[in-house]
Amino acid sequence: MEEIGLSKNDRGRGLNLPLEITEDLAEETGIHVGDGSMNFYNRHGLYSLEGDLILDRDYFIKHIGPLFKKIYNLQVRLRERKCAGVFGFQIGSKGLINFKHKILGLPLGPKINIEIPNAIRKGNENILSAFIRGLFDTDGGVYLEKKYGKLYPRIKISNNSKVLMDQIKEILEERFKFNLSMRLDRKTYVLEIRGKENFIKWMNLIGSHNPKHLSKYSKWLSSIGGETLNLS
Repeated sequence: MEEIGLSKNDRGRGLNLPLEITEDLAEETGIHVGDGSMNFYNRHGLYSLEGDLILDRDYFIKHIGPLFKKIYNLQVRLRERKCAGVFGFQIGSKGLINFKHKILGLPLGPKINIEIPNAIRKGNENILSAFIRGLFDTDGGVYLEKKYGKLYPRIKISNNSKVLMDQIKEILEERFKFNLSMRLDRKTYVLEIRGKENFIKWMNLIGSHNPKHLSKYSKWLSSIGGETLNLS
């Protein structure tokens, strides 16, 4: 990976760059596609990953922080930015950005028409489900609405990139056999999966590491007299 060009700070931190696509890397890439941003400013690289100040705090502390340590050997400094209503981290890293851009093919700057990296698209179902899980945990939501006296579950994933959402739709329909719908809401593409069977299937095949999604799944299972599943 000579083209990556680690900076002095990268070497000092002990930055480690993956040599193959793993489930962890695929999930972290999905997380980046959802909430990450990166670019170079006057030759200085800045990588940012931030979510909702309140709702995503536990997700960053319990999962994203440890995940970056595991994959890249980076001890990221999590913090809140109340002025922007976000929680997460920013880090200056030439090596991390070059890896994501030059090796994975992720864009610098605005994520217009971003898509699933080819190396992940060619992966097995575990790799694909890991990527979708990362995207779901950042750009997705679980909605429980009362219907005929019961809680009716809906899963949504939203993103502005048509090519990305077409890819996700194709994978979910053809590889995982989900029944779903997709619509354009102004400039945002919204993919939706509805119903009891689809919800259970989703949590078994795709899953989630975001506590806000897991708590809704637990709440829904309790409402139908079920027990939570081990999704770790």
